Amino acid sequence: MINAIIVDDEQDSIDTLTALVNTFLEDVEIVGTATDIRTAYGLIKSHEPELVFLDIEMGTDTGFDLLELLENTNFHLIFVTAHEKFALRAIRFSALDYLVKPVSPQELKRSVARLQHFGGPVDDVKKVKHMFTNLLTENRGHHKLSIPTLDGFEFVKVSDILYCKADGSYSHIYLKNGEKLTTSKNLKYYSEILSEYSFYRIHSATLINLMYLRKFSKSIGGYVIMEDGSELSVSKNRKSGLLEALSLNS
Repeated sequence: MINAIIVDDEQDSIDTLTALVNTFLEDVEIVGTATDIRTAYGLIKSHEPELVFLDIEMGTDTGFDLLELLENTNFHLIFVTAHEKFALRAIRFSALDYLVKPVSPQELKRSVARLQHFGGPVDDVKKVKHMFTNLLTENRGHHKLSIPTLDGFEFVKVSDILYCKADGSYSHIYLKNGEKLTTSKNLKYYSEILSEYSFYRIHSATLINLMYLRKFSKSIGGYVIMEDGSELSVSKNRKSGLLEALSLNS
């Protein structure tokens, strides 16, 4: 049985999530709830839960404020949010799990199944630390992306990624140092979270970092050459978009 705590400033949201957990998750027990971070801090210290459902926006406070109070976060963490696009991007960038209100039973079950299958609480500790580092780092190139691999997680600077290639539901991420990482996340996932950085999807199967583009040929069957010498095809219907992206990044 997984002992869990819900932290949310809205009692209705707590009641709804509690009902969903009790109905759809036989192996999760809610051992406490809190509507403010001070109460939540005390509950976490006394109950030592294995899982915390944490709201992001809590009146004048945030779920991040609670995490900063804790010496360590030796528990699984699932954020719960109604919107907050910026915070949501930081969460996804760190490969932490989240649920969007109103929470659906299917997403709730999927989130808990993922945390049971991938890694332990120590992984969430590392991911939370990297999330805070990203939030506090102004140089976007130094932001780190948490990449789930077969062995656990790799934390990679955005500026160290040359390009990504799709392989079915998996992705291969090619780094400046010549290393290749294989991850269970698909290319659509990386295309979305890297969309505000200097990345462009030149093909349904290829996402490149424009900072490492050496050459772009517009000839028939267009292609690009990256700094490492890799030659990558550009889809016909993505050529104009690539030219526009290059003009914006020049």
